[in-house]
Amino acid sequence: MTESNQAEKSIEHSIRKNGFPQKIVRLPFKAVYDACKNYGTNLSDVLDNLQEKKIFGKIISNHVEFRSREKIDFKPSDPSSANDFSWIKGAASNLKGFQEAAKDAMGKMTPEQMQEIRKSVESMSDEEKQNILKMFSQRFDPSK
Repeated sequence: MTESNQAEKSIEHSIRKNGFPQKIVRLPFKAVYDACKNYGTNLSDVLDNLQEKKIFGKIISNHVEFRSREKIDFKPSDPSSANDFSWIKGAASNLKGFQEAAKDAMGKMTPEQMQEIRKSVESMSDEEKQNILKMFSQRFDPSK
C-alpha cells in the first residue's frame, strides 16, 4: 500500500466515523496535514485521490472540510469571505500574485483571526512552511 493510500484511508476512516457522507465533516487542518506528512505524502495528492472517490475536501481557514457530491454547494464562492481560500485561485499563477491576494485577504481578517494564523505559522517548522507553500502552488497553479 502506498503512503498516499494509507493517508487517504486514515482520513476516510476519520470522516466516516464522524458521519460522512450524510454530514459535512470538518477536520483540523494541522491534524490532516500531519497525517499526510507522517505517511510521506502531500495533502494536495491525497485530496485529489479522495476526490476520485467522490470525497471533496476543501481547505477552509484552519480546517479541511469534506463533503459528498450531494452536499456540494455549487454557488460561486464569495471572494470577500475571510475563511475561504478561493481568493487564491488565479492569483497563485506567480508568487507576486499570490502575495497580493494573500495581503488583500489578510486585510479583511479580524485581529483575532490574524493572531490565530500567526500562532499556527510560528509553531510550524521551516519544512512544514515550505510544504504548505508547495501545496498551494501545485493545487492552485492554473497552468497545470
